[in-house]
Amino acid sequence: MAELEKRLVELGGQLDLPMTPPLAEKVGAELRAAKLPEAARPVPRLRLALLVVLAALLLAAGAVAAVPAARHAVLEILGLRGETIERVPKLPENVRAKPGWKLGRPTTLSAARHGLTFEPLLPGGIAGPNGVFLDAEILGGALNLTYPPQPGLPRSRLTGVGLLVDELNGQAAPGFYGKMVPPGARIERFRLDRQFAVWIEGLHAFVYKPHADFTFHIGHSRLAANALLVQHGAVMVRLEGKLDKATALAIARTLHR
Repeated sequence: MAELEKRLVELGGQLDLPMTPPLAEKVGAELRAAKLPEAARPVPRLRLALLVVLAALLLAAGAVAAVPAARHAVLEILGLRGETIERVPKLPENVRAKPGWKLGRPTTLSAARHGLTFEPLLPGGIAGPNGVFLDAEILGGALNLTYPPQPGLPRSRLTGVGLLVDELNGQAAPGFYGKMVPPGARIERFRLDRQFAVWIEGLHAFVYKPHADFTFHIGHSRLAANALLVQHGAVMVRLEGKLDKATALAIARTLHR
């Protein structure tokens, strides 16, 4: 609980939360009025523990719902794995566009499956992929797919392709990818067919953090544009390209094994 407490305290200092309604008096009165059998009443320590857990969950849910700048501590609690998202005052200096950066070893889909701890998800209805890459540095393996420019998917100067699809096992490799989002970019969180999803619109930094301390290194970053992150069970899928939200959602809904 020490790490969770530390992350929640850090989060609380950065959030401008809405006014909390006066619930304590009302809830307290209802609890005092309740006529529970003696055997059904929880012991004080158990009651306190339940209240602490409930308060932490309510804080996390309320922060994500109300504040666009909620940090990874809350996103991880609510279901996003494999990639952190953090609001920053500005992008670090010297972050550059690096098309084709950090894709991994070229391979085939059939061969890549042997190096992954998950079953790949492929978008339907678009031509490709014309590139399949396996990144074995990430625990559990990461799959990177490139799709050529085509109608609705123009070439991106930041990736060099029409669509870049990144997949990893978020349970095996939590936080190996990261996004640093400046004020000019928009973050939107929602459910996509019951899956946790995040849409990031605008220029931001994509960060690769292979070190145990997850520290940022300028050499492990590149500029990124619009991206959709969708959590499919343990698999985190990221769609990136010069595409709008409607196109990204349409592609995400076609993901299949």
